[in-house]
Amino acid sequence: MRQPHGQNFLVDKNIAHRIVESADIQKTDIVIEIGPGKAALTDILKDYTDNLIAVDIDSNLAQALQAKYRDNKNITIINRDFLKFDLPDTKFKIVANLPYNVGTAIVQKFLPNNNFVSAVIMLQKDVITRLISNEGTKDYGYISLFRQYYADCEFLFDVPPGCFNPKPKVMSAVAKFYNKYPLEPNIKLFPLIKHCFTMRRKTMLNCLSTFLKLDKTETAKILADSNIDVMLRPDKLTLDQYRTLAEKL
Repeated sequence: MRQPHGQNFLVDKNIAHRIVESADIQKTDIVIEIGPGKAALTDILKDYTDNLIAVDIDSNLAQALQAKYRDNKNITIINRDFLKFDLPDTKFKIVANLPYNVGTAIVQKFLPNNNFVSAVIMLQKDVITRLISNEGTKDYGYISLFRQYYADCEFLFDVPPGCFNPKPKVMSAVAKFYNKYPLEPNIKLFPLIKHCFTMRRKTMLNCLSTFLKLDKTETAKILADSNIDVMLRPDKLTLDQYRTLAEKL
């Protein structure tokens, strides 16, 4: 049966243990679980940390979890949309089987937060692939560069559809993210990257010209000053090249 928030509940206990063990949790760590669902990860996480915050948008699931853990003072169950949830003002780690329909938005919420230390998340494999991709690959895009700016990451393992109920139609995967604690990005950096990847088949000369609303002669000079070939496509530029270009603007 289709779930109201598009959830695919993890039912494979071995996978649940692998996810939690990958998070390197200490007892004193504040751990946020996003979308605890039916507690496949929660039941394991509660033995690893003395401060677990589980945030679920589904009121029925949240109420069931509140009842289940009412005697456990180390677990806080919050019924809220994580995208509207105020992140702690102290260091925290994230462990989550993310809802696939809003997974990318959730990643974009926590990655820029300076208190986020690390995160082990599961998403559909194609999204994980885009998050970890580097320049020159077909999966490289805006979200790849966004992730690169804020966090290092490593691919951990695949998770087949049979590990869930209901079974998703796609392969899932788990990856781990480590905060790089960068400075605030140049105000033009991500708008520039987003614009360029809406025109990923075009040359950087065309992309930048339309972004700046400048003629191509002036645009070519900006690219030359940034040591960027005007004929390169957006997916050939590294994060450092985009940063250099944003500074020139």
